[in-house]
Amino acid sequence: MRTLKSVDNLADEVFRIVLAAGFFDGMHLGHRDILTHAAECARATGSETWVLTFEPHPLNIIAPQRKPGLLTSLDLRLEFIGNSGVDGCLLLPFTKQLSELTPVQFVHEILGGWMNSEKKCTVVSGNNWRFGKERSGKLSDIETLSGGAIKVSEVPTVVFEGSRISSSRIRAEIQSGNLEKATAMLGHPHLIRERTISGAGMGTKLGFATANIMPRAEVMPPPRAIYEVAVSRLCHKGDGWMKGVANYGFRPTFPDACPESALLEVHILDFKGNLHGEVLDVVFVRKIRDEMKFESKGDLVRQMKADVESVRTR
Repeated sequence: MRTLKSVDNLADEVFRIVLAAGFFDGMHLGHRDILTHAAECARATGSETWVLTFEPHPLNIIAPQRKPGLLTSLDLRLEFIGNSGVDGCLLLPFTKQLSELTPVQFVHEILGGWMNSEKKCTVVSGNNWRFGKERSGKLSDIETLSGGAIKVSEVPTVVFEGSRISSSRIRAEIQSGNLEKATAMLGHPHLIRERTISGAGMGTKLGFATANIMPRAEVMPPPRAIYEVAVSRLCHKGDGWMKGVANYGFRPTFPDACPESALLEVHILDFKGNLHGEVLDVVFVRKIRDEMKFESKGDLVRQMKADVESVRTR
């Protein structure tokens, strides 16, 4: 998949294009429908399929106090997009200047290269996608503002339990600990991808060596708790997924070793080796229990053994 950060000259290379527009955080079932529909439109018109998206999230610029924790980091988002089979991704920097474009300016500056009779462009998205200053432009406006040169195709809303699937709804379910509902709407388990860091060696001393991860500030972790996880090493994908138990929190039993920020400590069952500095994909399968403070180290170890056994025998 080609990834471009500017629309300059793209219309001179790709005469026929279908653009799937959206932020695509999490690549949930609604996003997948948009990409599937875009691919169908492209096949019908002999066009290439591209994604039109932005970085960072628009709220980072428009209303920083309301910016969401993201379901996927940029590298994961691009991987999900690439795995969908599109030809390219137009990853535009979302700047203050871009946020101030009126809908007509947005159409002419971003899509203007295809506004002539020799070229063809169709924009595909859901009915809630907006563009232009103060989100004042909707998908159907593009055709009008381009004088009919740019076509649009609206994808029906995907519903789960009676309500529209959205990234914000999935974030709320994860924050509430409802991983099963989040997984159902995503179409895949929630995961994070991060590089491991040095730890205090607490897990090893207790007999449960851990890989330690400090999630990036922009990525939304699940609530503080103990989880069953599945772990994959990015540089050893052939090894498949390994079962694990993860604690996300502050080590309340050991206040002297409490990290400044919540830490993800991942114990991989039966793993022997050094994971320091490796990039791991960690899938949150289910919540086992809340994080809690134990009266003694022995009580903690007994509970950790029970947590591991519950994952091993599941």
